[in-house]
Order: sequence, then C-alpha cells, then structure tokens
Amino acid sequence: MKRTVIMGAALALAAALLSGCGQGTLETTAADTAVSAKAGNQTAESGGSLEEKTVQTQGEEYGTVVIRNGDRTVTFTEMPQKVFCCHLYAAENMVMLGLEDYIAGKNVPASAAEEPLPELAEAFSSIPEVERSHENVVALGTDLVIGQVSAFRDTGWGSYEQFENKGINCLAITGTLVQDETVEDVYTDIENLGKIFKVEDRAEELIARIRSEISQVQEAVKNVPEEQRVRAFVLDTFNGNEIYTTSSGLESNLIELAGGENVTKGMSDSRWFNTSVETLVEANPDVIILNDYGTQTIEEKLDFLNSNPALQEVEAVKNQAYLTIPLVAVMQDVRAASACRTFGEYFYPECFQ
Repeated sequence: MKRTVIMGAALALAAALLSGCGQGTLETTAADTAVSAKAGNQTAESGGSLEEKTVQTQGEEYGTVVIRNGDRTVTFTEMPQKVFCCHLYAAENMVMLGLEDYIAGKNVPASAAEEPLPELAEAFSSIPEVERSHENVVALGTDLVIGQVSAFRDTGWGSYEQFENKGINCLAITGTLVQDETVEDVYTDIENLGKIFKVEDRAEELIARIRSEISQVQEAVKNVPEEQRVRAFVLDTFNGNEIYTTSSGLESNLIELAGGENVTKGMSDSRWFNTSVETLVEANPDVIILNDYGTQTIEEKLDFLNSNPALQEVEAVKNQAYLTIPLVAVMQDVRAASACRTFGEYFYPECFQ
C-alpha cells in the first residue's frame, strides 16, 4: 500500500507506551501476504460447498448460485463474463482472487491517491477506466455490476431496476449495506466472489491470510494498558470550521483492531458526519489520521490544522502526530490487514521492532 506518514513526535509517544507492548514481531506485510495468496492459488481447483452448486469446473453446467445481498437476493445461473467495478476496491478483490480477466471495466480514479496496489499494477494496466454513466457500463456488454450501494442510484451508475431490466445483475458491497461495517463484511464480499466464480478455495485462503495478518497486529499490541491506548481522530475533509469525520464503519474498526480508540465513535447515527473544530478540541486526540482522496489535498488539510489558533493546544497538533493514509486503504477490500498494520505501527512503533 502506498502511504505517506508524517511522524511528528511519534517517538515521544512511543516512549510513553513502551512498557505495554507485546513481544511478537511481524515479518510480512498484509499486502505481501495477500498477493502471495493469489499467486499460490492461481492454479488451484475451485472448490467449496454451496447447496445450489451442481458442478465445480468451467465447461460443465454452472448450476445456480444465490447470494443474499442486504434485502435483495441475487441469483446467478451462469458465470458472469463481463464485470464492471464501480470502485477500485471492488476490482482489487477480484484481481486478488485471480479474476482480472472477467473485469470489463472500472471507475476512473477520483484522485492520485486512488491507485491499485503496486503488486497489482500489471493486472490493472489492461482494465479499461470508464467515466461514470449508465450508458457507458451497458456499452461494455456488462453482465454484473459491483459497487457501493450509493453506486446504484439514478445519480450514480444506474439503479438496480435500470440494470436488471437489461439483464445485468447488481451486487452491492456488503459493508455499505450494514449499520456498522467491520472487516467481517470484507470477508463476506470475498466469500461471495468465491461462490459466484467457483473459486471458493482461493477465497477461503485469502480470508484466512487477512485474518492472520490482523491477528498478528492484535498480538503485538495486546499488552498496551487500556489507559495508554492511543486516541485517534479521523479528518476526512474540512469546510471552513466544519470537519467531516467518522462515527463507525471499517476505518473505525481497523483503528480499534490496531489497539487504538476512535474518539468520535458513536457520536452520530450516520457512519460519516459533519462536526466542528470544537469537537476536535474537546476530544484532544493523540493522533490525527488524514484520509487522502478527492480534490482536497493533504497539504490543505495540514495547513488547516497547523494554522487554526483554536487547535494549537490539541496534543496531536502540538506534536505534529499526523498519519496520512489513502482512503482506498480503509475501504471495502483486501487492504484491511495492511491498513490495520499501518495504524498499529504508527500508534505503537516499539511493539513492531
């Protein structure tokens, strides 16, 4: 995962937390492990059990695969051949399972930070990038569209009804269908792809490796005392005196799995919400996480923090304890493990030496 880390006074923070670390060290990154999962399973036979499945291999009868997708049921009676991915993370999940040849296209990146994992760059080089419109997706001969639930609106790529009336199946990313997304929802999406494309073994292997990577992070930080847990504030974007941040969801979940605390958790019924500079002052976090995406640059976010007189006594601002992470790294895909490790290593670097 490409990332920029602004360390500030991280060493001072580390010294205060040194006594609480676990003894284990991590020898591989989640991205490396996930890529090795793909490489090691490229020739694996598709397997697994599905009550509706009647065969195992391409060339035989496909059978029927039924996926529960929120309140909807999506039924496949043949393997999709041309999949459109409305988001990078949907495409990455497929590529990590060796399914890149089925991707007919993906969205155009919203910013320079939205790029595939370096290890996957070659596979992505042949995937067309498509400007957002319903007509563009249909023109590809698409038979399956995968995206966040927000993608399936008239103002997005097209509604469920628009696609289904043309015989095109729609699969919404699980994490966008639930109240509070966690890494378990990432596993569900990978498992569903395994069923649809008859690569259950690959899916199970990839899920197991992500679980293992996250478990290593949890093991490394398990002895940090509760009172010394790093308190983190997520700055997604800002507008004047208003800050857009997270109350729940995958990024919050990964912060917690890495031994930290999201100081705005539960502040809103919505997963993302607008709050004020005063909230940041009152929360007084140890670390501020800057999400990198869109048109608002990291430099602009840093200037907002460093030049605002009201924020100068906030611990994270005083110590310049800023962690920049691409937003795609904390969305609904295989990067969950490497993002969790990134948080853990920044919060408690001494635990990973």
